[in-house]
Amino acid sequence: MIELVVGSRRERVPAPLHVCQFASSPDERTATASTFLFDGLRAGHRCVPLVGEEVLAAIRLSCSEEHETDFPLTDEHGIGADGRWHGDNPKRSRAPTDPSAMDAVPDASQFFNGNSLDPYRLIAFQRSVAAEARKAGGPMVRMVIDMRWLFQDRPFSMHDTLKFEAASHAILAPDADVLATLTQYHYADLSGEFIIELLKIHPVAVVAQFVRRNPHPFDAHRYMKRILERQK
Repeated sequence: MIELVVGSRRERVPAPLHVCQFASSPDERTATASTFLFDGLRAGHRCVPLVGEEVLAAIRLSCSEEHETDFPLTDEHGIGADGRWHGDNPKRSRAPTDPSAMDAVPDASQFFNGNSLDPYRLIAFQRSVAAEARKAGGPMVRMVIDMRWLFQDRPFSMHDTLKFEAASHAILAPDADVLATLTQYHYADLSGEFIIELLKIHPVAVVAQFVRRNPHPFDAHRYMKRILERQK
């Protein structure tokens, strides 16, 4: 299971996963993303945020503040740097929970063909990250994609974004053992039609301050086929 912060609560959802979040404020988005990444760093997961600098700084600050509440390092006798005994907590390094260990992606242009999102480039990037983790025998990869940052000043494409979301469930299914992705959207950027379409294909979505579970999501392969037929 993976925990997501939603409002003031922690919600447990099955892992690995692809979750989409519809945030109504920057604080909602940052709280969910920062905790999702911090939990991953603490577990030794590789964390790959695709977010803007302002959001990334807020996430690192949130991670740092929470990180400071962690137990201090201990020696072999359980004595910490503060001179106190910390029971049977093993000697361990803070490095896995250091927010600077996140592998942030600085440039979104690699996922576009001109001003148009190329969903397959983004999917290929995710698959390559998952393949690296599997080859190295490493732990899970946690990825956060802020779609507002991804498009920036480019025109938002409902069609290409739906294609990416459907492909995430269809094409990335073999990588579900190593890749967990949180894709974030902003209500103000979206039409009601787009939100409804996304909810159809996601087993789990965060809507404002609630987790919405869909026990019967639309089959991603069939959805992809429908999108491609429309494109023709």
